Amino acid sequence: MIMLITALLISGGASAILIGQWSETVRTLQQQERAADLEDEVGVSIAGDLAMVNFVGSTNTMTLYFVNTGEHDLSTSSYEVLVNGVAPNSKSETVLPSGTDWEPGLLLEVELVTASGFTNGDDVSIYFAGQSVVVNGNVEPVTAAQEVRLNVV
Repeated sequence: MIMLITALLISGGASAILIGQWSETVRTLQQQERAADLEDEVGVSIAGDLAMVNFVGSTNTMTLYFVNTGEHDLSTSSYEVLVNGVAPNSKSETVLPSGTDWEPGLLLEVELVTASGFTNGDDVSIYFAGQSVVVNGNVEPVTAAQEVRLNVV
């Protein structure tokens, strides 16, 4: 009888440990699944006429537009834009039309001041790297790359 009770206590303790471990594994899998779903639900692309990107030669200022093509808001503070692989001297952004949150379907207007001047018709490579806001405890990176032609004014 003592052996039976001891065996039952040991197996009950082992079962409790296994159930706890299984619950933790299921929770981890659910978080990974939510993160994978988020990856498919965020996106960004360069918007506007890619053959007529405005560049003001006197101030070396370029104006670019990016559209949120995903289902969740994107961060307007955690992003970087490279022109021909080089970070601009300065940048400023505005969400259009006159918003503060970069919601799906809205534009982010970015004005960049570059170090070197360009001439009319120059082709430059634009690379955008940003991220989503926190969604279900996850943040997902977004990128866009495109070659554009400058219209110097």
